[in-house]
Amino acid sequence: MKIKEGIKNNFLIIILFIISTSFFIFQHYNMLSWDFSSYVLNAKYLFYNGTYFEVYRAPMASFILGFFLLFKSISEYLYIIFVSSLFFYANIKLSTILFEKYFSKSIENRENIKNENKQLIIFVFYFFSLSYFVLLFGTQVGTELLGLAFFELFLAYFLNNKVSGHFLALAFLSRYNFMLFLPFLLINKDYKKILKNILAFILVIFPWLLFNYLAFGNFFTSIIDSYALNVFNRQDVAQQFRFISLLKPINWFLPLFLIGIFYSLMKIIKNRNKLIYNDKEDWLFFAVFLLIIYDFYSTPFKINRYLFNLSLPIAFFSLSGTIFLRKMFKIPSKIIIIIFLIIFLFTSYGLYLNYKNLRPEYNKFYDAAKDIKELNIENCLILSPHWVLITYFTENVYPLGLNNLNESINRNEIILIFYKDTTIDDMFNINDIDKLPQILKTNNYVFLGKKGISNKTCSKKYVYNPPYVKNHCEIISTKFKKIGLDKLALKSCSLINP
Repeated sequence: MKIKEGIKNNFLIIILFIISTSFFIFQHYNMLSWDFSSYVLNAKYLFYNGTYFEVYRAPMASFILGFFLLFKSISEYLYIIFVSSLFFYANIKLSTILFEKYFSKSIENRENIKNENKQLIIFVFYFFSLSYFVLLFGTQVGTELLGLAFFELFLAYFLNNKVSGHFLALAFLSRYNFMLFLPFLLINKDYKKILKNILAFILVIFPWLLFNYLAFGNFFTSIIDSYALNVFNRQDVAQQFRFISLLKPINWFLPLFLIGIFYSLMKIIKNRNKLIYNDKEDWLFFAVFLLIIYDFYSTPFKINRYLFNLSLPIAFFSLSGTIFLRKMFKIPSKIIIIIFLIIFLFTSYGLYLNYKNLRPEYNKFYDAAKDIKELNIENCLILSPHWVLITYFTENVYPLGLNNLNESINRNEIILIFYKDTTIDDMFNINDIDKLPQILKTNNYVFLGKKGISNKTCSKKYVYNPPYVKNHCEIISTKFKKIGLDKLALKSCSLINP
């Protein structure tokens, strides 16, 4: 009876969940993502003696995938369902707390319509949380929606004044950029809660740090590798920050978002003379909004996906704007729900059409993996500029990098080149490929190697797990150079990692 009542009360929210989850599954079916493939390979390395591992990737997605890989061909879809379900739960948890502690103060809340208002808040917040931007990037590379789900659970417990450090740790282990919110653990009147939050955070992340130390000699190998790859080594190619980039995650929510921002600012100004301002949610989401923008601003490559977490404060302020308009114009809840449900259906259908015919574009990577098996070179060392998308299937393809093609061929290595998929790291001329000895050639790709090379004569595959950089302590110390603590940071890092 409780299950039936729960479904009845949350029927429209469940519809949003089913549609969004179905799209995430459909998107993954039609798109072979480089990053998602890497997380699967990391899971195989950590739990099933896999041979390929990218140290710089946060581990949480691979930890979860490690369990679901027991289910073979449906494992990745089960992972997507799990992540979408976790986000669904976290979103409802957070919106329920926001209703009880914040929105219930600004809307009509007589007992006979309290449940209706609560369901409206939950539905609208989930609707805004499943924007076009979120649907596009939520599970595309495997980690965005997972990290945001844990972060929303952290905020829900944070607002309820409960121990929440473990949820921030899980968000951090999903995507390292959640480290930005570590100061939130210090915001509490009770010093015991602060200590419990810090302890909970450390206890959750310590096993991963210990693995890094035992495997690579430094507790912070993965974290510093990620920083080196995405920030430290990309300063010379830094892109300019443009405010127009913020419009992509906000999209058509802009009017409601601006109204919500204005509404929150007016409340803050109205209560500026009060020693204690009870509606700390306004300050909280302003802080989250500004910190995410700062993170994007300080990242050299301004990739749209890096603004994903901005969807949370956008959802909050857009919800505030909607509630403000509803109160001003006395708009019935049913009208709001119907309009938003129709918009969501059109958005989902538009994205469906966008990915409908995408699968054939990735078939060439699957075909190349099939040819590796048919040529009986699965144990051979193969180099390619698109190594992850092939080693996802075969676990014997490695980065071509700066290797000279002729020298690699002379070392009995095999090279796989895709004709129409050049990369910025290519050190060869695609027009010279046909002059080199070939094992197999198709319309999309070519295998290069010595004539007559076989599984017995080729260079053999190996376990690939090198850290991205070696001087981890030196790199992390540069973060503290502006405040003059670089030498102290270097000594501390060296002391912790003898």
